[in-house]
Amino acid sequence: MADINERKTPREIKQKILEALNDRPLNAQEISKAISSNWSTVKNYVADLIIDKKVKKIVFGEKSIIYQKITGDTYFNIPLKDNDRNMLKFIFFNAIKEHKEITGKQIRRTDLAKLTDFVNCKLNLHLPIVWYIYGPMPLMIIDLQKNYSTEVLPKNAEEVKKTIKSWIIDKRRDKVKELIQECYDSSNERLYQIKLELFNRLEKNNNENIYEITREFYLTYLSYHKDESEIVERFYEVISGSDYLNFLEEPIVKNKILLAFDSIWRYIASKTLLKSLRVLGYEKETAELFMNLVIETKKYLAEESLKELEEVYNEKLPENFQESTVNKEANGILDKWRDSDVWRE
Repeated sequence: MADINERKTPREIKQKILEALNDRPLNAQEISKAISSNWSTVKNYVADLIIDKKVKKIVFGEKSIIYQKITGDTYFNIPLKDNDRNMLKFIFFNAIKEHKEITGKQIRRTDLAKLTDFVNCKLNLHLPIVWYIYGPMPLMIIDLQKNYSTEVLPKNAEEVKKTIKSWIIDKRRDKVKELIQECYDSSNERLYQIKLELFNRLEKNNNENIYEITREFYLTYLSYHKDESEIVERFYEVISGSDYLNFLEEPIVKNKILLAFDSIWRYIASKTLLKSLRVLGYEKETAELFMNLVIETKKYLAEESLKELEEVYNEKLPENFQESTVNKEANGILDKWRDSDVWRE
């Protein structure tokens, strides 16, 4: 292979490597092909970029290695197009400024995330907005201490500013939970709605109909994610058993339930983020390269937290305890529903 880099400086070669990694992680062969050079020429430059924390090495199995560009300003280093990054910076800068002028207070990160989603939907900007732990958010990390001023002025700048101001005046809420609830309701994301209701009830020891709400959460989860339902199913079984045996309000049980539910939701949210990337147009292979390790890590943490809950639950069970008729009937309904084609539609 002809090495065109003989006439280029090390700085130029490193820049070409970073440009090659703009869209997705690449292995050594793909980097070499992208910059028209052999690996023996560029491997030392890649090593330098790793030391400089501009690139990171990801190892799969025993031998597979890929290299990912570190963006520094996006979740999981997922790449953004320059025009999307500039528009997000423009929205962030003006939202922070307008919020301070109108309310006299600094905007909260949750406010800015929901405001950005509102502007994106209202003006059909097609920005990289994904659903994650607390609902819709921009892929670019919000840092309220950062200066987001930009020299790039969008064509619809005044319309964007007007929409930002209207959100601050009409949509802003004093309590974050109210803001999140309204966001879930307006988007009609049922899984997020039930999650919030279930978490609020567990947190406040309001166990009325808790079994039914947990069952609805489980069934709704199956309609969103048609694979790997075991973790959510096990959580549902512990809640229904604890409710039947009347020890949901015991402090140790409540604490373990809340911790397990938080870990399980973070696992579910990471899978939801992957689906969001696919909706945004990221190729399946590329999206999975960014998210699979994250999802597996969240899954492991959810399983560990759930095991701790199950240990406490099993210790509380009476000797010779047998599954109640209520639970048997409920599980029978779930099995029949899962075996049908309804949830696959």
